[in-house]
Amino acid sequence: MATDRRTKYTKTVIRQALFDLLQEKPINKITVTDVCKLADINRSTFYSHYEDVYALLASIQNELFENVVLTLTTENWFEEVLQLVDQNRDLCQALIGPHGDSSFIRQLIYLGYDNSMKFWKKMYPNASPETRDYAYAFVSNGVIGILENWVCSGYKLGIDEVGKILMGLTMQGLNYMKAPEDPEAFPRKDTKIL
Repeated sequence: MATDRRTKYTKTVIRQALFDLLQEKPINKITVTDVCKLADINRSTFYSHYEDVYALLASIQNELFENVVLTLTTENWFEEVLQLVDQNRDLCQALIGPHGDSSFIRQLIYLGYDNSMKFWKKMYPNASPETRDYAYAFVSNGVIGILENWVCSGYKLGIDEVGKILMGLTMQGLNYMKAPEDPEAFPRKDTKIL
């Protein structure tokens, strides 16, 4: 039991060191030595858990992806994704921030693709598959852009405010900005986005 706690603690300090370093520089400029020095561990401890800094980053990303995929299967997935981003602030700032990994963002964009296509096929039966595909590219890139802005601003807005903006812009486009406080201008809470 003590070994499990120690392993969990070690992985936590290693990950936090990587998050802190990603605030300063891109992953290709971070070495195992940098991580070990900041985490106050020796290299053999690092290597007992991870092959290199890229394996460490991949492990962190995979864990977040698994959590996002789980939220996409729930009824309130949109709110849960925002809560997940909020609960993982250090990770998201490291991955989405100025030294973040663009491949992570690209993978995140396409996590909801299949669910969106199924929903949109029912909601917009006359739209061609190509139109729905372009619509997904438009909406998903906009959602990621808003999430990037939220994260990079230091989470200035609350989850409810960001959710309202995302829902409004996604469902109504730029017309949402005409009267975002008008209850008729904002879609019902149970309206699915993607």
